Amino acid sequence: MPFILKQKQVCKLILLGTWFSSLQLAGQVMIRSGPVNLYSVGRNAIVEGVVDRYLSSRFDHEWRQSLSMGRSGLIESDAGDKWLRKERLKWYPEIRVHASLNGGDLRTEGAVVDVAPIITTAAYYRLPFPARLGLVTWMRFEKHSVVGTESLSPFEYDFSSRKEAGRESYHSSDSGWVEYDIGDAGIQLIYPSGEIIFAKSNPIWGTGYSGQLWFSDKAPSFPLFSLRHWFGDRWLFSFMHGSLNSTFRDSAYLELHPVKSGLPMIRKYSVAHRLDFFLRQDIRFGFGESVIYGGRGVEMSYMLPFLFYWSAQHDLSDSDNLQMFLDFEAISKNKGRLYGSLFLDEWDFINTFNKEKSHNWLAYQAGVTALLPLFQAWMPLLRGEYTYLSPYVYIHRSKINAFEHHGYPLGFWSGPNSDSFFFGVEAAPSDKLWFQIYGVISRRGEVTEETVERQYSRERIDFLYRTYSGPPEKKIVMGLRGDLLSSRPIRIRFDFSYQIWDQHLSLTSQQRQKSAKMGGTVEVSLGF
Repeated sequence: MPFILKQKQVCKLILLGTWFSSLQLAGQVMIRSGPVNLYSVGRNAIVEGVVDRYLSSRFDHEWRQSLSMGRSGLIESDAGDKWLRKERLKWYPEIRVHASLNGGDLRTEGAVVDVAPIITTAAYYRLPFPARLGLVTWMRFEKHSVVGTESLSPFEYDFSSRKEAGRESYHSSDSGWVEYDIGDAGIQLIYPSGEIIFAKSNPIWGTGYSGQLWFSDKAPSFPLFSLRHWFGDRWLFSFMHGSLNSTFRDSAYLELHPVKSGLPMIRKYSVAHRLDFFLRQDIRFGFGESVIYGGRGVEMSYMLPFLFYWSAQHDLSDSDNLQMFLDFEAISKNKGRLYGSLFLDEWDFINTFNKEKSHNWLAYQAGVTALLPLFQAWMPLLRGEYTYLSPYVYIHRSKINAFEHHGYPLGFWSGPNSDSFFFGVEAAPSDKLWFQIYGVISRRGEVTEETVERQYSRERIDFLYRTYSGPPEKKIVMGLRGDLLSSRPIRIRFDFSYQIWDQHLSLTSQQRQKSAKMGGTVEVSLGF
């Protein structure tokens, strides 16, 4: 009898192991935040008349069990499926070549070529105990080599929504060759009512299309811990705590690091939480807070996800940079989507409506997306969006508390004292082709040490304030861009545009000038 019992137990363990193995998915789908997927999600939300959380709260890298929105961020081939993705750990190699004429978004002239081998790995499990759990582990590494016919110093995308690279690992003496790399990774525990994430990625919080006021993908990615939990069907709570690059070296380590460039950075953190209320399936309201703080270790008060940070910052002597955020979206089925956001960088409750002494530094954004009744098989969308940022937002008198990472805005790409209007028409004639005709009109003033001092003295600063004579800096871009999946392992992206940039600060002469150019970029990705 004991032998029979043991034999039955072994059989049960074998059956359980077989069942557990069968719960592993053949592959995971990575969704990258981008215009193609935003078109697909936005279109589906309008057709179904249902608000989609992805449009206002997502990560640059989202992992899903199936491709329910847009196009996968991974390029696959039959050979790769056979040799690289049969085991538990899936490998997705890729080579990408990005070529620009007339400087692209980096310069006003010259050719630029960026070649990057990319490797992505992913493993997914369904855990039978103690509940219905899913576990995703992933890693993505990109090694970029950039060569230009003109100088690439400084290597940054000024007055552009293009994502910044961060720190370069190599810069040639003539500044025509730059090396940099991007490493992202994460562990995601999925449970029936939400998910817990520890990752290095970009949180994207806000309703905007051309950029987000709160958290966008303009700055490089950063490590963070995140929680997303549904309280029933109407309430969604999200929390995030991340570590930022302050760009300030810590001189306390000077004796341990004789080379100044090797000094560790002074610590800097970002913490945020938001609560979304779905009034109906087609209407959502959101409220949230965030705090930027640094110069010390992790603050335990900010690690409490449900604590009201406005009060916590008061307890901590008001030394940190607090922001508040409101947004909403409403969908009319088969017609369109209306949305808006309000960003408060500091709030003086007593003087809320006092125009002379007001300490309420704000930015706002409003937009509409309409489903056009033309070429219905293509499902065309019309977009219009306006974004306004006062001279006061994203700034703090303690520079370490600025709303920045690696020196770039965590929020909207144009930065403080600016505005931008985006309009576009887009469509997908097939599941392999998406294109958009677009225009962007942006203006930018200046932020100086003087304006910061005046700001904290509660003096009024005019919108688009500038120290130079003439009209404010203005950039107009009109173009055609698209995404073509020509065959299974090949993806082609293109962007052809005409640009007029007035009062542009020349990198060589340090004089403001006006420039106009025809530009174009083509990106070819080959997956395996």
